[in-house]
Amino acid sequence: MKNVILGLALAALPALAQAETVSSERIEAFVAVMAENGCRMSPHRADVIMPEAGFDDKAETKAITERLIVEERARIMDGQLVVFGGACGGRLDYSGRERFFAALADNNCAMTTQEAPALLGRVGVEMAEVRLLMEKMLRMSEVRLSEDEKAVYLEQSLCDTFKGLSGDMAASAPTPKAAPRNAEQLRSDFLAYMATVGCSMSRGDSHRLLPAAGFNAKEMRPVIAKMVADGEAAMDIETDSLKINKELCAQ
Repeated sequence: MKNVILGLALAALPALAQAETVSSERIEAFVAVMAENGCRMSPHRADVIMPEAGFDDKAETKAITERLIVEERARIMDGQLVVFGGACGGRLDYSGRERFFAALADNNCAMTTQEAPALLGRVGVEMAEVRLLMEKMLRMSEVRLSEDEKAVYLEQSLCDTFKGLSGDMAASAPTPKAAPRNAEQLRSDFLAYMATVGCSMSRGDSHRLLPAAGFNAKEMRPVIAKMVADGEAAMDIETDSLKINKELCAQ
């Protein structure tokens, strides 16, 4: 399997005739194995996992891999086979390192500190992650810095490999997480929600309904405690329910 993947990385085009002989069932079974292993696999892991999963024929495995690449369902990225589609989902999951390389590759293989925020933001990688990776990338001669350390340059073979991929990575960039709500925002949103359920909720229902409405127990516990202390809500011991002040809930 190691020779298969490394051979693919060096080959200009796959052998189409051989790839066409593989059945769809075997291809999807191969993808399912990849999905169980994160949809990406190094040559070393492939040598161990694929034979155990019933893919011990290297000619067949090579043909399957080539077919997936032809159908744009797989790529050789950073020395690993990466598969998407089918059991692996519809979108290729790039690593932060790969996103960084693509950003440089499509910017003439270089990036200045001034360009970094826009270029990295576009492909969905954060500067903090790049800083963590930089020492290793420098040590492996994957990148080099300018003398004043205000620019970084990508090694030419990596630049050739990742050139043209930043658009795909931009399309698959993670959606930024919404900023956490402060206590007043949580209170306001909670009151609005409680108004839709009659201003009362049992403890049992809260475990089911509040998470579905976008609230979690950890953030709501101090908010509800303050509302009770301020007389805006009260716990009904008999029904084990939280009841919101009717006048407040009607606003």
